[in-house]
Amino acid sequence: MVKTLWGFVALILLAACAAGGQSGSPIGFRNTNPPVAYVGSKSCTGSRCHDATSRDYPQTPMGHSMAPANTPAELEKAPKLATVFDSKLNRYFEVYRDGSSLYQSEYQLDENGKAIFKTQYRLDYVVGAGFTGYTYLFHRDNWLFEAPLSYYTKTQQWELSPGYATQGQDHGFTRPITTRCLVCHNGQPEPEPGRDGMYKAPPFRFGEHAISCEACHGPGELHVRELAKGHGRKRPAVDTSIVNPARLSSRLADDICMSCHQMGAPDILQPGKEYLDFRPGAPLYQTVALFKLPVREDQRAEADRLETLPPVRGSLEIPLWWKISRLEMSKCFQASQGRLSCITCHVIHHPPTPENQVAYYREKCLGCHTNASCRLAVKERMQQQPPNDCVGCHMPRRMIAGIPHSDDTSHRIVVRAGQALPDMAFQQPPPDLPGLLCLNRPKDDPLPLLTKLAAYAGAMRKDPSLKKDYLEVLEQLRQSVPEDPKVLTALGLKAVDERDDAKAVDYFSRALDHGPQDPTTLLHLGEALAQSGKGEEAGKVLERLVAAYPYARPYRRLLAICYLKENDEQRAREVMKQQLEFFPEDSLVRELLKKLEAPGP
Repeated sequence: MVKTLWGFVALILLAACAAGGQSGSPIGFRNTNPPVAYVGSKSCTGSRCHDATSRDYPQTPMGHSMAPANTPAELEKAPKLATVFDSKLNRYFEVYRDGSSLYQSEYQLDENGKAIFKTQYRLDYVVGAGFTGYTYLFHRDNWLFEAPLSYYTKTQQWELSPGYATQGQDHGFTRPITTRCLVCHNGQPEPEPGRDGMYKAPPFRFGEHAISCEACHGPGELHVRELAKGHGRKRPAVDTSIVNPARLSSRLADDICMSCHQMGAPDILQPGKEYLDFRPGAPLYQTVALFKLPVREDQRAEADRLETLPPVRGSLEIPLWWKISRLEMSKCFQASQGRLSCITCHVIHHPPTPENQVAYYREKCLGCHTNASCRLAVKERMQQQPPNDCVGCHMPRRMIAGIPHSDDTSHRIVVRAGQALPDMAFQQPPPDLPGLLCLNRPKDDPLPLLTKLAAYAGAMRKDPSLKKDYLEVLEQLRQSVPEDPKVLTALGLKAVDERDDAKAVDYFSRALDHGPQDPTTLLHLGEALAQSGKGEEAGKVLERLVAAYPYARPYRRLLAICYLKENDEQRAREVMKQQLEFFPEDSLVRELLKKLEAPGP
């Protein structure tokens, strides 16, 4: 006999999950194996098996997460054209149409209203499902960049894109679109190895722009081949040739969602892995480890306050918890014995419309609860706006730090808004990871030292006390894998801190000898050479950087400064003129060149 309400809820949820297809025991889907190839969504849309889904999915948020920017349908999404002035930067940003193409520009005016510079680009892709707005991407050769203006649907206005104009820095048209960004909006990018931000031509496999079928179901080659061979035969109860998230354990199903929806948790690639290595149905931890700083007991009051108030810059960063961590804090999740997952409530192929989503999610709640479960009288519930909204009361929304005009549903299901955080929110680090929490590590899995090193390197920027742990891990790696390129780069940075430029040059040089031409390591080597008084060698390293990354604004600027320090004004002028051709908005280089070309006294 069930003696508690939550025990009863647990039984109901377990039954609901089983009815929804969740398997109690894990199923080995065979397309998680690396040799199985991707074949593109057209292999699914051309099949009679998926007619309805093929027709409906492109209309869903994930089905139009990205598209060409200049089709009539996409141009209608953002009909308002505008000029935005940023007083901190003293720059104008403009979006306009020329024929059937959408453009953005940036320019600056002098005191007489004359243009100091103007740069403009045709927009190639639009990104976003429209909940918050739309951001735009454009090509420079085979490189992809983000445009500075986004269209925000709530205000129906153009404003600077999230993260622009931070601390008075003008990112302009120089923000590269990395594989990490693109893989969650497209699903099938084709990056050039070793050149993050550079893509093959065309940049997307199979010509797909939105999130593809295979982004959630994994590569389809095996599935297509076996169905073609077995045409007319009786299909098995569970087809293991392709991942069905509803047949996965809750943890593995949620890993598919978490690969993108991790709410800002710092992610660290496991050694030897790339973001595109993740395959649905496999543990996300095998590809990416997710970390956060723990919340101390003495921060409990501030953490509870931030649950209901908008985030403030510099405050405790509670918003970095991902949605699934918050869901796990809910009694609903705990009573379900871990069976409650993302797809218990969220459907991808046929999501609710804005008009019926309140009723849709209320129906999900009523799968376990009843109308009598709510302590608020029906009359009062019906007077709310929107009326009888379970999610509005028990999963309140809050603003997202750093993204204008956007909010997010809290996935910590509470009895009432402002409810104190549970004790599990203040979980403290394990003995083998002092100062940090790894959010998705299985309990028995060891954490690779290289992963730890990268995690501490990022975390100690916010918590300098972690530097001690970082250096301890670095010393372990120095003894175990002394010639690993990442270890050598870290040792080079340690030598820079110790002002030992000769040792730093040695470490950075060896890192490049043993690994790829990593731009960050090249930059560190160039700086260390310059500090060592080896300006000519530093110039050669920076020349390699400029050649490899022609659209990275800082590198050509640094090369010009390097030539100036070597008193090579002619080459400095040449590089500065090239810089202004590539980046007309570079005020620093414009002023330096103006001084160089000014007539002498």
